[in-house]
Amino acid sequence: MIVLRAIVVVSALALAGPVGAQEMREVETVKGAVSIPAEPERIVVLNPAVAGYVYALGLDILAVTESYRSVTEDGFTQAWADEARASGSEVLPWDFEGYNFEQILGYGPDLIIAGGTGRPGFLANEAYDQLSAIAPTLFVDTALPNWEAELDFIANALGREDEAAAAMEIYEQRVAEVREAITLPEQPTIFVYATEPGAAPYFVPEDTPTPQLFAEVGFEPDPLGERYPDFERASTGDSVQVSHELAPEILSAPTMILFPWTPASPSAEEFSDDPLLGRIPAVANGDVYEMPDTIYRFDYYGALATLDAIEETFGQ
Repeated sequence: MIVLRAIVVVSALALAGPVGAQEMREVETVKGAVSIPAEPERIVVLNPAVAGYVYALGLDILAVTESYRSVTEDGFTQAWADEARASGSEVLPWDFEGYNFEQILGYGPDLIIAGGTGRPGFLANEAYDQLSAIAPTLFVDTALPNWEAELDFIANALGREDEAAAAMEIYEQRVAEVREAITLPEQPTIFVYATEPGAAPYFVPEDTPTPQLFAEVGFEPDPLGERYPDFERASTGDSVQVSHELAPEILSAPTMILFPWTPASPSAEEFSDDPLLGRIPAVANGDVYEMPDTIYRFDYYGALATLDAIEETFGQ
């Protein structure tokens, strides 16, 4: 990594060139007002969970941080891998501890888009000043309630409201198609994952994007967040861990949607083999539906992929 002073010097030189000559627009963000190019040409995205919005708005991405869920061989999220390849995007490696600022600087970005859900959003929040010294940085608030709000924010910031409206029309049409195409299992439904075999499971509260999307096509998410308001949520706010001992009582809905956190996450069969998790009603009765990890923390293309997965699993 390089020190902030070096970033400032090189970035100032870069802004004196073509980027500085661009027409700029001022955008209000949770980090304050920021001036960004009206027509950015060298966009670097530092969270794969927000990259799909940029592609959906018809913009190219020069480099995007490596995906960590549903990853293709070339490092993209499967839901928007075709768009990334068509855009000529490169994969930018990162690790849990932070970004390589020198590598980001090497791309000569005229706009950095960062923030959003998960660890990348946390890292961008911590490194916002360093990133802003490299290029104008559009920070997507980590507290936005769902993917629609993230798409709306980015579209408004980039002046791409018409493209966002067209994308939402496609999504809403797909919701209607899937709602008519599926047969619902017994309701209500819980949404569950575990990080690794033997680990205590997490449930996904009903006020977060995954259950909300399922509700759009007719599912009834079990209101566990409302029923257990004192249970502490993870720092990201979109999951709650439940002990093995309490799991059969808390996770009592007749239907479970189970998805992996990583490739090592336990399957429905492994839940069934666990002496305590095997007593969860949906597990005991064989009413667990395993789905891909794209159904959690998704962007626009992930939402469409989730609808595809629902139709494939529950289609008539």
